[in-house]
Amino acid sequence: MKENLIDIENLKVRFYTYEGVVKALEGVNLSLRKGETLGVAGETGCGKSVTGLSVLVLVPPPGKIEGGRITFKNANKTIDLLKQKESFLCDIRGKEISMIFQEPRAALNPVYTVETQLSEVFLHHRRKELIQRVLDGLEKDVKNGKGGLFYGIERSLYRRMLENSDSLYLRFVSKIPVVRRYRLRLKKEIRKEIIRTLREIEIADPERVLNMYPHELSGGMAQRVVIAMALTCNPTLLIADEPTTSVDVTIQAQILSLIRRLKEKFGSSVIYITHDMGVIAETCDRVAIMYAGSICEVADVMEIFKNPLHPYTKGLLESIPTPGKEFKSIKGTVPNLINPPKGCRFHPRCSKAMEICAKVTPKMVEVEEGHFVACHLYRGA
Repeated sequence: MKENLIDIENLKVRFYTYEGVVKALEGVNLSLRKGETLGVAGETGCGKSVTGLSVLVLVPPPGKIEGGRITFKNANKTIDLLKQKESFLCDIRGKEISMIFQEPRAALNPVYTVETQLSEVFLHHRRKELIQRVLDGLEKDVKNGKGGLFYGIERSLYRRMLENSDSLYLRFVSKIPVVRRYRLRLKKEIRKEIIRTLREIEIADPERVLNMYPHELSGGMAQRVVIAMALTCNPTLLIADEPTTSVDVTIQAQILSLIRRLKEKFGSSVIYITHDMGVIAETCDRVAIMYAGSICEVADVMEIFKNPLHPYTKGLLESIPTPGKEFKSIKGTVPNLINPPKGCRFHPRCSKAMEICAKVTPKMVEVEEGHFVACHLYRGA
């Protein structure tokens, strides 16, 4: 069995609103193995996206992570992301852990071109690599007797940029008018890398797309640009938060195929967040079912579909429209998480609820190898 890349233990997230404290996540336990695709499924508002944002430590205000651990294996070191400084997390985000957001137009700045926004990612995470490429090119030209004095000055400048790439030196240098022209080489190198990345995610005519603003892009094109931003640094972990919600079925199939191929190429692990069980069946190795801020069942994807154990999982699968079968819906509504039900949060809607369900929160138990469920029906397993 492969070792775990991410371990989420007893994660608790609260949102402090005027109406009260929203208990968004209540003791979430989840793990992701290296190289696998883990699906996180459930109804809207169950906490799927908040779980993904918690891994990046990017829960928006008024939300707060109030408990738990999120351990991440980075370069053979196990680190607790919730205990790291913001400067360290900024280096991790985008480079080691990336996220494809649900709404691509909300993830793109409307006043900047695609090139400007992608350039920012390259400059933040791959600056040294790109400066070294420019320097290698200059060294080669100088050895071949090209450029004379100006090439020598330019080479010296890029050496200083490489030595001081993480300081205020670059900002100071860029203000000098005579020096600005020397940065054109770096800009051209970044542009070349952006075009290569856009071609890799199958964007036609990337040179034209570079100069476009987000409002000029179609839904599928905008989503591909967001995917390009997420994959710029070949991250170890990719969190895909319903990346096909805003596109039609044809584009959805293309994006799912693209994510699958890129995952295989770069060897990344993927957390795929969705409410579409059809997408789960097509793309994932394992699946975690969430309800009202907690995990209720985890198993291999085929096991979930063949042998669902939790009453909520069964209801979720029965509510999928199937030819020749009567449509069934789960009775009741999702609970208000300001005052969630005591015990099992699903018990008011559960047809198999017992007296204990309204009093005691069920613990996750392993019923079969690799098949975990949080339900009092299996407390003796």
